[in-house]
Amino acid sequence: YSTLSLFSALNINVGTDAIPSYQDASFRINMPLKNNGYLALWGIGGNSDIDIVLSEEEAPADETLIFGANDRDQYFGSKMGVVGINYSQPLSTDTYIKASVAASGIEVNTNHDLIFRRVVDEKFVVDSLPPVLDYTFSEGKLSSYVFVNKKLNAKSSVKFGFNADLYTFNFIDSVRNVVGGADGEPIIGDDWRVRWDNKSSALLLQPYVHFRYKATEKLTLTGGLTSLWFSINDNSLSPIEPRIGAAYDLGNRQKISFGMGIHSQIQSPYLYFYGAETIDGDPQEHNKDMGLTKSNHAVLSYNKLFAKNMRFKAETYFQYLTNIPVEVDPSSYSLTNSGSGFSRLFPDTLTNDGTARNYGLELTLEKFFSKGYYFLVTGSLFDSKYKGSDGQLRNVSFNGRYAFNALVAKEFTIKGKSALNVGGKVTYAGGRWYGPVDEVKSAEELAVVYADETVNTQQFRPYFRVDAKISYSWNRPRMNHEFAIDLVNIFNIKNILTLTYAPDHPSGDPLQEEYQLGFLPLFYYKLDF
Repeated sequence: YSTLSLFSALNINVGTDAIPSYQDASFRINMPLKNNGYLALWGIGGNSDIDIVLSEEEAPADETLIFGANDRDQYFGSKMGVVGINYSQPLSTDTYIKASVAASGIEVNTNHDLIFRRVVDEKFVVDSLPPVLDYTFSEGKLSSYVFVNKKLNAKSSVKFGFNADLYTFNFIDSVRNVVGGADGEPIIGDDWRVRWDNKSSALLLQPYVHFRYKATEKLTLTGGLTSLWFSINDNSLSPIEPRIGAAYDLGNRQKISFGMGIHSQIQSPYLYFYGAETIDGDPQEHNKDMGLTKSNHAVLSYNKLFAKNMRFKAETYFQYLTNIPVEVDPSSYSLTNSGSGFSRLFPDTLTNDGTARNYGLELTLEKFFSKGYYFLVTGSLFDSKYKGSDGQLRNVSFNGRYAFNALVAKEFTIKGKSALNVGGKVTYAGGRWYGPVDEVKSAEELAVVYADETVNTQQFRPYFRVDAKISYSWNRPRMNHEFAIDLVNIFNIKNILTLTYAPDHPSGDPLQEEYQLGFLPLFYYKLDF
C-alpha cells in the first residue's frame, strides 16, 4: 500500500506534489501431487492513481514539477490482474512435463485539462480548464505454455514445447488539437479527433526445441530452434530462429561461455492501431502492417570463483538489430528511442527499415554474504547507435556509454537475537542524449520538439546518486520485528530527467530542465510471524 501520502502529510518533500496512490496483493497456493508432482494456484493484482494538478498552484515557482507537462492538469490511473495455475509431473525417471495457464488484464486511463491562467499580484488566477485529451487502453491475455524435458542418455537431453498467447485489445482515444498562438497563448480546436478506436484480438504462437549435449567432462554444448507467429498481420512470421551456445570448464574454478542467436519481437500492440489521420471520425490505422523487429547477437563471458564466497565475471557482447520501425518519410525517428521521455507527439506512418547496433563490456566483482558483510561492484562500457529512415548514424537516447554501481552492507549481531544492518549504494552513469530544440515548432506544439537534423547530438550531464540504509532486526520466539530507514539520494543531487515546455515559467524561458527524485527518507516496519 502506498506510504508516500504519509510523507506528504508530514511536509516531507518527495520531489513532486503529485503523490501516487497504489495498492496490490498477491497469493500462491502449492498443492503437492503423487509421484513428486505439484499443482500451484497463484495470482496478483493492483491499481494505482496519480493526479498532477498544476492548476492548484498559488503562484509561479522557480522549479517545475517532475513527470508532467507544465500546461495542463493530468489524471492517470492503471490497474492489472493475473491468475494462473502451474502443473509439474514426472512422467518417468528421465522425463517430466511442466505446463501453465493464466488469464491477465491491464488497463490504463488518462484525461488532461488544459490550464488557462494569468498572474495577478504575483498570484495565479485560473480562467478555465477545458478538457483536451481522454483515453482508455485495455488489454487482456489468455496464456499457456507446456514443455517436456527428456534425458536421452548420460550426455544429452532434449526439451520441446510451445508458448501461446491470445490477446484482446480495446483502445479508445480522442484528443483536441492544441497549438500555440501568436501571443504564446494556446488555441484549442473545436472538434475532438479520434486517434484510436479498436476492438480486436490476435494470437501469438512460439514453438521451440532445445538440445543439451555434454561433449566431454569440460565442454557442454547447447542448441535450439524456435519460431514465432503473430496473427495480427501477414508480416509477423519468423519461421526459424537458431540459437547455439557452449561452455568450457578451464579448471581452477574458471569457466568460459559463448552464445549467439537470432530473436524476433512483436511491437507494442497499441502501435499497430494508431490512426495517423482521421477520416469522417474513423482513425486510419497506418501501422497495421508493421513486422517483427529482429535481433542478432553474440555473447562471450568468463567466470572465476575465488574461494567459496567471491566471484569475478567479465562479459562482452555485440547485437545487431534490423526491421526497427522508422518513419516512411526521411527523418531521425526510430522506435529504439521509445520510452526516453514523455512526449505527446506521435510519428507518422512507420515501416520496418531501421537498424541499430550495440556492443559493450561488463565487469562484475561480487562477494557473497559471509563474515557479516557482502558487496557487489559492477562496471559497464558500451556504445549504442541507430539509423532512422534518413540513413544517418546517431546515438540511441540511452547511450550513456558507461555505468558504475557499488553496493555494500555490513551486519552486526547483537546478543545473538538481534542484528543491525548498515549499507549503501553508489550509482554513476552517463547521461541521456538529446539535441537542440526547435523553438518555433515547440511554441506551435506547446511541447518540446527537437530539431530533426540534430537529434541526439548533445548529452545531459552524468547521473549520480548515493543511497544509504539502516535496519534493525529483533528476533523473538514466535515473530521477528524489523525497523528500517532508506535514505534515497542522500546528497539531493539534481539528476536531469528531460526537458519540458513551460510557457508561463517565471524565468521567461519556456524550456526548463526536469529533475528526477531528490532526497527521500523512507521508513518501514515489518512483522514476520
